Amino acid sequence: MIHGLEAERLRKAHSDFEHARSRVWIDKVRVGLDCRRAMRQVDEEVTRVRLVRDRLIRQAVKAGSSYREVARELGLSHSRIQQIVKSTSK
Repeated sequence: MIHGLEAERLRKAHSDFEHARSRVWIDKVRVGLDCRRAMRQVDEEVTRVRLVRDRLIRQAVKAGSSYREVARELGLSHSRIQQIVKSTSK
């Protein structure tokens, strides 16, 4: 049977372990939430700049540039330019 000081040391060690373990989980959750938030910001920025790019591509084609000319400038295929021009996301 565990008595006195030995029992107290055992309880303290277990308490320290539980505290450390819970801090690890809290830190992992915090990091996960921060990562998710950062990824959402990246996704929003990519969407924003893609919409600007697509609008400028449509304007260039509307102004008389061919799909192939725009494609050559951007390093894309003319069929990709055609897809962008004909897409409904404006």
